[in-house]
Amino acid sequence: MKVLWIIVILLAVIAGWFVVVPALAPQVTEKTVMRAAQVTVGDTMAAMNQSELALTMYDNALRLNTSDTVILKKKGEMLLKTGQSLEAAKIYEQVLSQDNNDPTALMRMGDSQVKAGNLDAALSYYDAALTITPNDSKILMKKGDTYLLMSSLEMEKLQAAAKALAQQPGTAGYQPASSAGQVESMQSYQNAMTAYQKAMQIDPKLSVFISARVMSATQNQVASYQDLLNNF
Repeated sequence: MKVLWIIVILLAVIAGWFVVVPALAPQVTEKTVMRAAQVTVGDTMAAMNQSELALTMYDNALRLNTSDTVILKKKGEMLLKTGQSLEAAKIYEQVLSQDNNDPTALMRMGDSQVKAGNLDAALSYYDAALTITPNDSKILMKKGDTYLLMSSLEMEKLQAAAKALAQQPGTAGYQPASSAGQVESMQSYQNAMTAYQKAMQIDPKLSVFISARVMSATQNQVASYQDLLNNF
């Protein structure tokens, strides 16, 4: 009911715009007022975590201007928030087709690839964004998170392989594939630390969040190595 009343109030304000705004600014058309109003309602719904309603309003606004990158990026963000990573990627591809140097679109494309499990592709988009804005601590932190996730997944593969090997009679000791996997996992971990360090140098306030991530990841790494040792 609260959401309904907010929508009613917003629509009342919008109705007033159709009378007042054109009188004060003749260059403003009914179409531009309607689009701006729909985006405003969409932003309000997004702030209230009403993602589906926000998407509906952004879609309505895009019908009036299908190539508006500002609205497209808002829609893409809502799609990511609702777990629709493939749809979000299509939106950001549309944005990048108009400007392939849009750092926000590149970063969000990276986010969509992380959610889809394409970590290498995500890192490529983050690196492309950092080429344009090298001192963006937010992107650096996302890059660190992705490398940390990559390290964890590589370690999980090692653990699964170690358990499978341990169940085979007559096998003992580390195998070359396992050793290579450990190197890859540690390299991803080190890459994460490098990205985090750069992010903290740019924005020291991130140190609290990054320290918590690193502590948790380090504990997991130690536990994973212990598990590997137990299976050999």
